[in-house]
Amino acid sequence: MPSALFSRWKRFFDRYVKGFHSIAVQLYLLFFISILIPVLIGGYLSYQKSARMIEEQVSHVATLTIKQVRDNLDFVFKRLDDTSMRLFSSPLIQEALETKASEPFEQFKLNYDARQFLYQLIMNMPEIMDIYILDVDRQNSVISSSIQSLTDPWQSEWYKRIVEADGRTVWFGLSNISYLKGVDMGIPVFGVGRTVKEVETGRIIGVMFIEVRGKVLTETLGEMRFGRTGYTFLVDDSNRFAYHSDASLYGQRSALQLPDQTEVLEVEGRQQMVIPAVLGNGWKVTGIVPLEELVAGTVEIRDLTVWIALGSGLVALIMGYYVAQRIGRPLVHLSQLMHRGETGDLTVRAPIQGRNEIGRLSRSFNKMIARIQQLIARIAEEEGEKKKAEIRALRYQINPHFLYNTLNTIRWMAKLQRTDDVAAMISTLVHILESSLERTGPIVTLGEELQLLEKYMIIQQYRYNNGITLRVQCPPELSGLTMPRMLLQPVVENAIFHGIAPRDDHGAVGITVYSQGEDAVIVIEDDGIGIPPEKLPYLLSGSGGSRAGGMTRIGLSHVHQTLQLYYGSQYGVSVESREGAGTRVQLSFPMQSNMFPKQPKEEAYVQSSARG
Repeated sequence: MPSALFSRWKRFFDRYVKGFHSIAVQLYLLFFISILIPVLIGGYLSYQKSARMIEEQVSHVATLTIKQVRDNLDFVFKRLDDTSMRLFSSPLIQEALETKASEPFEQFKLNYDARQFLYQLIMNMPEIMDIYILDVDRQNSVISSSIQSLTDPWQSEWYKRIVEADGRTVWFGLSNISYLKGVDMGIPVFGVGRTVKEVETGRIIGVMFIEVRGKVLTETLGEMRFGRTGYTFLVDDSNRFAYHSDASLYGQRSALQLPDQTEVLEVEGRQQMVIPAVLGNGWKVTGIVPLEELVAGTVEIRDLTVWIALGSGLVALIMGYYVAQRIGRPLVHLSQLMHRGETGDLTVRAPIQGRNEIGRLSRSFNKMIARIQQLIARIAEEEGEKKKAEIRALRYQINPHFLYNTLNTIRWMAKLQRTDDVAAMISTLVHILESSLERTGPIVTLGEELQLLEKYMIIQQYRYNNGITLRVQCPPELSGLTMPRMLLQPVVENAIFHGIAPRDDHGAVGITVYSQGEDAVIVIEDDGIGIPPEKLPYLLSGSGGSRAGGMTRIGLSHVHQTLQLYYGSQYGVSVESREGAGTRVQLSFPMQSNMFPKQPKEEAYVQSSARG
């Protein structure tokens, strides 16, 4: 029984471990944890949505409240405006202002009746403190108060504004100083005024001013608060405070340019919602609601969202570390090994970790690298043979031209019966051909190549009747440099055949050898006719252009290709020439890689293809 139980648990454990080694299971765990991300997004969106909804609701309620205040104020101002119109159209007021009675009693009686009319209006509207109806001629003014004004009403600012309005209603905001008395009455007051005109002619006969207790505005607006620090104010049509919770601002111009509709603006250094509403008299009642107080109800949702975000971030961090250790790091390491293999390092091998997909991928990578090594070794061997054949073919491409030119010269010398010269020339040719057999290998020293070039020049001097001279400058320490055989002769032949010979005059070829860093440079110059500029681009390519140049393209392209086949594309031949001024050919190859003894075997033809 214990054995069966142990076997069952072992099978379960093996199945669990085997499944856990699978990358699919690991990714499943990652996706399972990633479910938390929608939770975070949902929490954030929920917070944003709730904050927006609360803001909209509070803003809607605040807007409705401001509109209600506006309606209340409109009602108050409408009553006052109607009262002013009643006074404006009252025959009793008209008669009291216009009549110029001869009897004092009669004038007194008219003024008395008019005052009684004002008293009756004030009793019906207790918010009215005083009513002044000033005769523009200063004779028959009707005044409800027995208290004399400390200032001349006819010289006051409100009097001038009413006259300038020419019959339109003029409203005056709250003030701690009475407009009519000119003194502090202990309570704020505001007022409304208009001119009184003669009915028949429209001539201004009086100026009316109704002074109202500010309690009507302060009680309505002072109790209207939004949040802890929100407030309401009233501005007139010139953007001056008609009401503000700070009484010292009465009549001061507001620095805030009110928008046409509800907007969030920076007010007093804070983001606040500005809710304006226009009254019937042109004034604007405005509610100021601090934005942070507007969304104060979302604090709990915000805090909960933050805690969820922190918790999810911690879980994501742990899970990310797990994924990096179990999946990410092996893949990154394998990618680095692949990059090293791509750059040519075929010695890399991936450590096999586990029995999951990454382990199988590592084994496949190792097998692939081993197979690539085998293929490259085979290709290198085949490429080596191919390069040997190419170099041999290029070298043989020169010899027929050289033999043709030399034998043609010997033929003419024989016709002229110059037997000694024929013998010397044939002896020299034998030495050159013997050298071309490569019995000592394809690699020679620079000194041997220069000696071979001297023998070649003997043939050319016979051919051109000693009209061509060769100057060689080679430091003794560089004469031991090794290089491919038969590289200088084609260049010198081209200099003679295509540079000097067409002039039908004497000429010279100079060879200068020097070191430049870790490279050897051989410069071959002639004073011939030069090369046309349009032919220069085709000299080294071996393609395009005209074949009118004879051996020029064949010889230089051979030398250039040989150097690049041995040493790489950064080395080779460069040509500079100017018509009528000669040609300069420069050969470059590395010194260190070539300072080795001559190799007697044919395998010395080519370097490893991996280096090429």
